[in-house]
Amino acid sequence: MNKTQVLLVIIALLLVAGLYSLPKVVVQKSNAEGKTFIDESVPGGIVDHSSEIPQEIQPKLVFWKDRLFENNVIQPNLESLDSLMAVFMSINKYDSAAHYAALYAEEFNKTEYWQKAGDAYYEASLFALERQKIDLLGSKARQAYEKVLDVQPDNLDVKHNVALTLVNSSSPMQGIMMLRENLEQDPKHLQTLMSLGRMAIRTNQYENAVSRFEALLGYYPQHIEGNFFLGVCYYETGQLAKAKTHFNKVKELGANEQILTAVDEYLERIS
Repeated sequence: MNKTQVLLVIIALLLVAGLYSLPKVVVQKSNAEGKTFIDESVPGGIVDHSSEIPQEIQPKLVFWKDRLFENNVIQPNLESLDSLMAVFMSINKYDSAAHYAALYAEEFNKTEYWQKAGDAYYEASLFALERQKIDLLGSKARQAYEKVLDVQPDNLDVKHNVALTLVNSSSPMQGIMMLRENLEQDPKHLQTLMSLGRMAIRTNQYENAVSRFEALLGYYPQHIEGNFFLGVCYYETGQLAKAKTHFNKVKELGANEQILTAVDEYLERIS
């Protein structure tokens, strides 16, 4: 893989990393024993995938499920829920983590629990690869987030995530309009500025992306990814001196190795 290919892969990874009422489900005994996990990409939701769970992970699932459920009844034990979700996420079973967050929210019906469920489904939708699964998980995220917005209609973080699930659905313009409405309500909303800027880059609309990232840095001048992506946009629009300034600032701010690799490649090209 040559330097150009490496650079394109890094940019793609950075772009992806920044982006992407539920029915009661009876928790079967096999779930409590850790023999199955939830895959909500298929009808029914409960599928035997025990062969896909690493053997060393099984005891952790059993441990936390036993504490979250007593006689197949979910308990008000947030620590156990968070720990169980963390185990599932550690093996990339984000839909399973979201499923249990939704069960908890349904049972105890608090706004913060619905947001936890919405966030989990949203994250699961970003890691999903199949269109059917992306759509299903995005829909479930929106259902959970609706419970939050009923109580907190001005929660811009939630609106942002709802918008991105729509952008990745069959109604992308509805999502884009929601993001623009977010900025009308709060021009400083960081997540929305980042998402609109990244979307402009992905569609090669670098001039639009420049305006988004310039606005972002007007409010958050030390933002590492904002400086990096503005540098990329300046580079792509031929403004090499400005690009170099922002790439050097990224290095001063202490970016991670992945970003620094891309920055060094851009600076080498500029020189």
